[in-house]
Amino acid sequence: MKNQVCHILLLILALIFFIPTNSKLTAGQTGKIAGTISDAKTGEALIGVNVYLENKNIGAASDEKGYYVILNIPPGEYTLIASMIGYRSMKVTNIRVAVDRTTNYN
Repeated sequence: MKNQVCHILLLILALIFFIPTNSKLTAGQTGKIAGTISDAKTGEALIGVNVYLENKNIGAASDEKGYYVILNIPPGEYTLIASMIGYRSMKVTNIRVAVDRTTNYN
């Protein structure tokens, strides 16, 4: 019984030390792109616009306020594409993403 309690305490201590170390290892590896999408003529927010990075499997859709955010993007330079049925697709080049930063593009 005493041996079993010691094993449980060792396991708990190991978990306590592992969790903070693990979170530090993943910090500072990616950035994000965020912004608001609206109709150029009316200024009205556009809901459900697909926003994605060209040649990558990373993207998002705009919400009811036209807001979108693409998370976990490795640092670098990207081409951002926005598309929605009934609108012409828009392509923006040279969007730069930095570690632990938000690149805003409306």
